[in-house]
Amino acid sequence: MIRGVFFDAGNTILFPDYYIYRDICEALGVEAAIDKIVRAEAGARSAFDRSVADSPGSDVHGFWSVYYTPFFELLGVPDESISDAIEMTRVANDTGLGIWKEPVAGLDDTLDELSSRELSLGVISNSDGRLEWRLEEIGLLDRFDFVIDSAIVGMSKPDRRIFQNALNVSSLSPEEAVYVGDYYEVDVRGARAAGMSPVLFDPVGAYGAVDCEVISRLKDIVNVVDGWMDDAGWSDDAGRPDDEDGDDVV
Repeated sequence: MIRGVFFDAGNTILFPDYYIYRDICEALGVEAAIDKIVRAEAGARSAFDRSVADSPGSDVHGFWSVYYTPFFELLGVPDESISDAIEMTRVANDTGLGIWKEPVAGLDDTLDELSSRELSLGVISNSDGRLEWRLEEIGLLDRFDFVIDSAIVGMSKPDRRIFQNALNVSSLSPEEAVYVGDYYEVDVRGARAAGMSPVLFDPVGAYGAVDCEVISRLKDIVNVVDGWMDDAGWSDDAGRPDDEDGDDVV
C-alpha cells in the first residue's frame, strides 16, 4: 500500500526562472528565446545524466560545470565565454530565491489530490541548504510534511542513504513510498536502490524508453498512484475520497 509521495525540488516541483538564463546570454551577446532555453535544458540533462552514470561514486559531483557547459553551448554561448556564463549563473542562484523558484504548473491541485488521499508528502533534493527557506518564501513549505536538503544532511542523491533518511522521517517502509524526480541516474536509480517506487518526470522529452513509470505533467502522478493503489487492492474505505455517487474522484 502506498502511503507517501516524495518529490525532487528543482525541475520537478520548482522550475527555473528562464528569463535569468536569457539575461545571462544577452549579457554575453547571445540571443536566446525561452523555447530554445527549454530545449537546451533537455540536452544538458542528458549530458549530466551520462556523467553520473559514468561516475564510480554514489554522490553527485561537479554539477555546475557538467550541467551548464553543454547547456550554454547549446544556447550558442562561445567557448571562451562559458566559464563567465557559469559564474553568472552561480551568482544568480545565490541571489534572492535563486533560479529554481517557479512552481510547476498544476502543483497546488496535485498536492491537494494527494493530500486528500491521506498520503505523506515530502521533498528530497540535492540543494544548497536553503531549500526549506526557499519553499517557505514561495509559500509551499506547509504543503509538505518534511524537506530533506542534501547540504543539511550531508549526503546527496543518488546515494540511497538520503532516501532512507526520508523513510526514517516519515516512518514509512520503502514499498510504501513513491519518489518523483527528473533525472534517471540520480532520482530513479537512487530511489530504486532504497526500495522506493520511482517515477520519472520528463516534461521536455529528455529521455527515450526507460524502465520506469514516466509522466510529462506533474498532475499525472495522481493517476499513477491511484492505479498502483487499485492494483494492490486498495479500497475506498482505506481513505480515498468518493464523489456523491460513490465513484472514485480522480
